[in-house]
Amino acid sequence: MKRVIVLSLVIALVAVAPVSAAGLDFSGTIETEIEVNKNGEDLTVVPGSELSLNLGVSAAQDKVRAGLELGLEKEDDELMPTGITLGDIALKQAFIEADGPFWYGGPEATTRFGTLDIGYSPYASLKDQSGISISGVDLDVVGLGAFYGLPSAHGHVLGLRSDLYLLDDVNLGASVINDDEILRVQVDAAAAPIEGLMVAGNLAFDHIEGFDLKMDNLWTVKADYELAEGTNVVAGYKHITEGFEPRYVAAKTKDENAEHDWVHLARAKDSGLFVGFETEQQGVNLNAAYDQMFAEASIGAGTEYEGFKFNVETVLDVPAVSSIATKTTT
Repeated sequence: MKRVIVLSLVIALVAVAPVSAAGLDFSGTIETEIEVNKNGEDLTVVPGSELSLNLGVSAAQDKVRAGLELGLEKEDDELMPTGITLGDIALKQAFIEADGPFWYGGPEATTRFGTLDIGYSPYASLKDQSGISISGVDLDVVGLGAFYGLPSAHGHVLGLRSDLYLLDDVNLGASVINDDEILRVQVDAAAAPIEGLMVAGNLAFDHIEGFDLKMDNLWTVKADYELAEGTNVVAGYKHITEGFEPRYVAAKTKDENAEHDWVHLARAKDSGLFVGFETEQQGVNLNAAYDQMFAEASIGAGTEYEGFKFNVETVLDVPAVSSIATKTTT
């Protein structure tokens, strides 16, 4: 059994060098994480640090904005970043964006030039690529957005997003992303039929000539119910074809606990049920989950004290209901 205790200290510097002036914002963050791993009698300590610097400029009553973000090329393996040279600093993003209609009396829109930040859904996303995007176009019952990405490894990239606002408590949306190799279609829906219950679904598939049920695709359905304040249960089902390319799925997060992370992880099977339970009691988050796709269950707890985050999680191998074994503890 592997036991891992993770201690995280996050220091947010609201201003690296206090700079505050009309239309100018200079800030940064330093994030330090200490990971203590215990496996039997072996004990290892793995530190890591990340640094980012941000410069923002705004004008015309904040209707025109520019941003620049710098950070370490890769995570530092020390408690605090030291000995940093210019070669260690990378440009993370740079952009200019403006709010306003394209024609007199037209709907407001946000136009962005530079590093794209497309997040139509976790399954229709594009970051860290240069181009132009238009978002926030509100046509009463329809919301529109679009983008163009400069040529990359997959050629030119075009995208379109549409959201429908037909009923209260019902969200419907569709995205299309096209490059030189694939045409990705993604549809999502969410509804709150009763108080405390949220039902959501996502579908993404690669269009091919004609229509074939065997085309590469993924889909998920999920229900989240709030039993009481701070206590939720979740149940759902997810499926993915073996050849589905996660190209426009949002990048995997560091903690691997975001909604879409499962697409990037090695799976025991390509479909399955998942259930979960989460509650907060006296400042401690308790959770338990089972995922048939990964043939595992987990039990965890976490809390935060004086800027430190403490988390512990045990993962169990569950190849079958009658066969349960401890996989890891983190």
